[in-house]
Amino acid sequence: MISYYTKLAILSLWKTRYMSLLAVIVIAVGIAATMTTYTINHMMTKDPLPSKSDSLFLVRLNNWSPESAYKNRDVETAPVYLSVQDAVNLIRHDKAQAQIPIAGFKDMLKLPSQDAVDAKMTFVRSSTRDFFSSFEVPFLYGSSWPKTSDINGEQVTVISKKLNDKLFDGQDSVGRTVELGEHQFTVVGVLDDWFVLPRFYGESTRAFKAPRDIIVPFQTQLNLELWSPNLQAFECWKETEDASVAAFWASECVWVFFWVELNGESEKRVYMDFLNSYVEQQKALGRFQRPTLNQLQSPSAYLKERDAYSSDSEIAVWLAICFFTLCLLNAMSIIMTKFQGKAGEVALRRAVGASSMDLFQQYMIETGIIGLLGGGLGLLLAQFCLFFSSQLYTHLSKNIMAMSVELMVITVVLSVLSSLVFGLFPIANAIRVQPATQLKSL
Repeated sequence: MISYYTKLAILSLWKTRYMSLLAVIVIAVGIAATMTTYTINHMMTKDPLPSKSDSLFLVRLNNWSPESAYKNRDVETAPVYLSVQDAVNLIRHDKAQAQIPIAGFKDMLKLPSQDAVDAKMTFVRSSTRDFFSSFEVPFLYGSSWPKTSDINGEQVTVISKKLNDKLFDGQDSVGRTVELGEHQFTVVGVLDDWFVLPRFYGESTRAFKAPRDIIVPFQTQLNLELWSPNLQAFECWKETEDASVAAFWASECVWVFFWVELNGESEKRVYMDFLNSYVEQQKALGRFQRPTLNQLQSPSAYLKERDAYSSDSEIAVWLAICFFTLCLLNAMSIIMTKFQGKAGEVALRRAVGASSMDLFQQYMIETGIIGLLGGGLGLLLAQFCLFFSSQLYTHLSKNIMAMSVELMVITVVLSVLSSLVFGLFPIANAIRVQPATQLKSL
């Protein structure tokens, strides 16, 4: 019977094609606005790395001025950064499963065969080899550098697929060299497409921007004294001994994010005990003169504290839902008008033996088809809106404006279900027609 009712529904849609098309368009506009807004909000607030959300932590130590507290919303807290000496000390103690300092600089990048005029200013990320395994970074060619590169500060690098396409035409560039300023770096790996949003591991202001195209060992940056004060955020509570980079490295200035991977509560407790012990040792040396506020902060907690998540996007979603509800009410009115024109047909079918349930199933299928067509058209409109948004907001990563397969399915299913729910009243009103009254008018 379902195939028969489907055939009747299609014939009915064709007979009332203009009214049906209007209902489809109204639903499509509502679902497109809702899902476009929801997709952007979902991508901006989702768990950036679900498989590691319970094992990755930002290390925060309260190495700040004895005279004034480091505050966030008028509450004393530890800075989000560490000093170079603390980052190096924690790496040397090697108490975590993975230790991931996050720093950076910028320099002119080119191939050795290119002229100096061809060099482009490039932002560089520095970290350890643990960066790639802990953050589940995929490789297209090669792999991360060896442990010795982290220890010795060797001049090796991992580059992005985008940069590899630009410099080496997408070929396997492992073993090739690039020049960063005055230094040559050997490519040991090329990243595959890698989208971690929000990008939690660095500055919250860059949480929705594309990752850096070139990554080098943290120790290499320290050894070569590569520093870009107008790029890398830093905070100092007292002056450095002199203006040299080496003095800055040795100072109490904080600028290095330091992430660790710890599996389970037991490892977390052991590492926290180690941090407490480390701070006490530093206190004995005259450092860390403020209250001990050691903290292991999760990615989501860090992003929330740093206001990376905007409440405006949530408000926009609720406004879009209200707009979608208005569209559905309009569609319900159109469907009701459409079914009222079928009173004679309903009476005739009832007179020849069709039950109310038969008519209910037929019109539910017809309404469901309207919802399905509205969902399909709405999905196309949503994709256009997301593309337009990606062109308008070029400062954000284009991956935010991408709808996953799951969201595409949800779009169509939501459209069908909403149409069926809002179509119940028009359908119930249509099948209550009294056959005797209508047949007299035929």
